[in-house]
Amino acid sequence: MLDAILRRVENTIIAATFLFITLLAFANVVARYVFHSSFSFTGELLVNLAALLTMVGAAAATRLGTHPSFSLLRDSTRGWLHKVVIALVCLIMLTFFLIFMWMGWDMAMRQFASGRLTPALQIPQGLLSLALPFGALLGIIRTIQVAVIELRGGDAFVGEESEALAAAAAQTDGDSETRPGAAAVNSSPVSRGNLDND
Repeated sequence: MLDAILRRVENTIIAATFLFITLLAFANVVARYVFHSSFSFTGELLVNLAALLTMVGAAAATRLGTHPSFSLLRDSTRGWLHKVVIALVCLIMLTFFLIFMWMGWDMAMRQFASGRLTPALQIPQGLLSLALPFGALLGIIRTIQVAVIELRGGDAFVGEESEALAAAAAQTDGDSETRPGAAAVNSSPVSRGNLDND
């Protein structure tokens, strides 16, 4: 349940942030070359949104196992050495995310305390800086999740694509069983299985 909620949150933030960055950058280019002036707030928005995208993307990459350490070291080891490598990598990543969360939170609180505002939009800088500890927190949760699943002998990196294909296959099987005449089609000599055998 928690995994599904976090996955939806991560995917929504990544997609929405990437779309907004693209549209904002495009609008700024059009404004600059057509109207010979650009939006004053685009620079600060793009930088802060890119920080949010990077941090949440790092958490999603941990979930999917696409960090080089996971894909290289994990796939090249077996047995007890595999578990040692997973534990070591997760410990290093956990330490990094914890330090990043602590430093990001401290920076945001200092900005709130000083009353610092962004130059163009005049909104609290600390509000935008909260993207750093938020993304690091997601990374901590995902790293712990990976460590627990892998050390128990499971596969933490099944991936959304594999899950989507499995769900589609299950849906297709369910539809074929409930459709009238499906049994006759499946048992006919010109079924897909017989064609493959031919």
